[in-house]
Amino acid sequence: MKAIQLNQFTDNFNELELVEKQMPTPGKGQVLVKMFYSAINPSDLNYIRGDYQVALKRLIWNRANQDHTPSFQPNGHHPHPELPYIPGGEGVGMVVGSGGGILANRLQGKRVSVSAGPPMGTWQEYTIVDAKKAVVVPQTIDDQQAAMLLINPLSSYGMLTDVLNVKKGRWLLQSGGASALAKMVIRMSAQLGVKTINIVRRDAQIAGLREIGADVVISLQQCSDDSVVAHIQQQVHQATAGKGVDYALDCIGGQILEAMLPCLTIQGQMLLYGTLAKADAQVFSRDLMMPCAKIHGFFAGNWLAQKSLFEKIRLMRGMKKMALSGCFNTPVESVYALEDISEALTAATTSGKSGKVLLKFC
Repeated sequence: MKAIQLNQFTDNFNELELVEKQMPTPGKGQVLVKMFYSAINPSDLNYIRGDYQVALKRLIWNRANQDHTPSFQPNGHHPHPELPYIPGGEGVGMVVGSGGGILANRLQGKRVSVSAGPPMGTWQEYTIVDAKKAVVVPQTIDDQQAAMLLINPLSSYGMLTDVLNVKKGRWLLQSGGASALAKMVIRMSAQLGVKTINIVRRDAQIAGLREIGADVVISLQQCSDDSVVAHIQQQVHQATAGKGVDYALDCIGGQILEAMLPCLTIQGQMLLYGTLAKADAQVFSRDLMMPCAKIHGFFAGNWLAQKSLFEKIRLMRGMKKMALSGCFNTPVESVYALEDISEALTAATTSGKSGKVLLKFC
């Protein structure tokens, strides 16, 4: 079978290799999935460039073993995969084999959305996943939407309803307002009665966000580097009548994060879930001290790992309701074959795209 293999961390997408591999064999509690589509997400790029490994080595629980593979959790739990490995964090396909176990056997012949990742990722014609990470897809959701059903929907729903626990009538400020995940936040917020202020790069993105329920859109197109912070804060002040926002979501960091932090009101909460700017932010302690505000970090894998089975079931039920209402629908920018992985990754990292880039397997 064909697979995309990463042999070394790289910024050069041409270095990813299309290889022939033997069909993997599922173990107990696992299923073999014949892949239809897989999405390309920012987390995939972090695995390709080695960003996660660099970040993990900074954490206190990895400090004592700098010569060893760092782990996503303390005590060596969930180690970062060793190269070479197959990238790809999610996708959709058909379960064609089971390694045994009640849940795995029940999934035989079912179309499923899967959550995976290196070393056994989804960028291959067949992959193996734990049965607990395969979700049967309703017939009302097509293959392309099903390929994007887990990572962004789970993250956006979890951040809103679990971590921030948003309340009706409050204000939420978010960066990366035109991203696929941010659009999910806008749609869900509209249903939950939460008002959103959304930061985007270009004026052309404003109308589309207002159509899906955005209350305020702040474009930075006319701003110089020196005026970004003042512009964002002025617009937030105007929208909230000077009160500030109760919640904030940032996927960029750098100057944008610096602009957003002072916008928090009393008991406000800031949640960081991305670093697209690849730049450090200067945090002024009193921006958090004076409003008694909080700043959190969010990494979906570690957040979900702390949840009980009951809590996971509750989350999935809530997500299903949002999915059926169309909150997670995401436009597809383009579709590529595995052979064109370099072009696909280039398209996925091009600014201004209107939707997701998918890999197609059949």
